[in-house]
Amino acid sequence: MKRIILLGFVLILALAGTLAGCAPAQDEDATLYQVSTLQALIVGAYDGEVTARQMLEYGDTGLGTFDALDGEMIVLDGKVYKARTDGSVSVVPSGETIPFANVAHINSEQTTPISWSGGYDGLKAALDEAFPPQNMPVLFCMEGTFESIEYRSVPEQDKPYPPLTDVVKEQTVFDADSIRGILVGFRFPGYLDDMNAVGYHLHFISEDRSKGGHLLEAASGELAARAQTLDAYYVVFPDNLRGIDMTADEDDVSAVEKK
Repeated sequence: MKRIILLGFVLILALAGTLAGCAPAQDEDATLYQVSTLQALIVGAYDGEVTARQMLEYGDTGLGTFDALDGEMIVLDGKVYKARTDGSVSVVPSGETIPFANVAHINSEQTTPISWSGGYDGLKAALDEAFPPQNMPVLFCMEGTFESIEYRSVPEQDKPYPPLTDVVKEQTVFDADSIRGILVGFRFPGYLDDMNAVGYHLHFISEDRSKGGHLLEAASGELAARAQTLDAYYVVFPDNLRGIDMTADEDDVSAVEKK
């Protein structure tokens, strides 16, 4: 039996314009729905826990991965996209299973313009300035033009599953110049370091939905950003950890995010 926990936080909301590519939810709460934990994924918990259909009951925007670590997930406008190492992007069937995901709803139609240079660090600094950190989880959906961008996907794994730090050594890295697309993802505060990667975790999908993956670098660009501060946390804990050595540490998390 999967264990489920609901944790409450204080709601802080600060948003401001309109973004067509990330449709707002109607009358939804501001709850982060999470399948498993990043630390469980890092040590090899790759078996699916919930279906795409079940996940979409709780959020229409976010990211994650798939059973056996088969590609990077981008959740946008209530559709679940899979970006694989062969460069393909497809909408997954509703019954596809998911070992890790973060999804939520964005309730506001307002946007904030974001312009940056200096790579991923410049993007993070621009987001921090536009949406100052308040020690709350925040969901982002940002659409616009990237002067250059680098993103990755990882290959499907066979049992016995290797740790994620080994899998990312096999990642396929893609790049594109002068491309329009969307970033979806989260900023997590430090006190969630036992559940997620602290800071930013973003996935990319092109405007035509033909390219996508885990964001590695974004040299410069201009985006219209929407943000949703999240005031509750709903976690489906994994029940596939039997026999797995749970020794993920901060260095493992950093290696997975930056490679």
